[in-house]
Amino acid sequence: MDRFSIEHRVPWPDVDLVGVVYFARFLSYFEMAEVEWMRAQEIDYEGLLNKEKIWLPRVSAHCDYKSPARFGDLLSIEMKLGRLGRSSFKLVYEAYRLPERTQLAEGYIVVAAVSRSTFKAVPLPDELREVLQALEP
Repeated sequence: MDRFSIEHRVPWPDVDLVGVVYFARFLSYFEMAEVEWMRAQEIDYEGLLNKEKIWLPRVSAHCDYKSPARFGDLLSIEMKLGRLGRSSFKLVYEAYRLPERTQLAEGYIVVAAVSRSTFKAVPLPDELREVLQALEP
């Protein structure tokens, strides 16, 4: 598997006064895909963080908008691995309106592994590294 996707229907609270999805919501949609991917890999996210005594903060996020999404639209949020480093990884996303697959947005989120006590970078846990490798193109 080199790509993971979820479908999400835009709810009313996600649209702004103009009637389109508020721009920051796409970052939430991206993170929803990440969390669902971890669930599909049977990773106990909280258990992993506790066992390894780490946090996985987002250290960079970017989104380019191509076309508006509106209330009720069915979206496909697609995710793949952009880069896998020693202590961080980059997840790359594309969002499409279904069924015609109009591209709505594309972006990325960089996640780093840090020690809970020092907040300094630490190596990614092997368990996480292994499943991330399955997302490599």
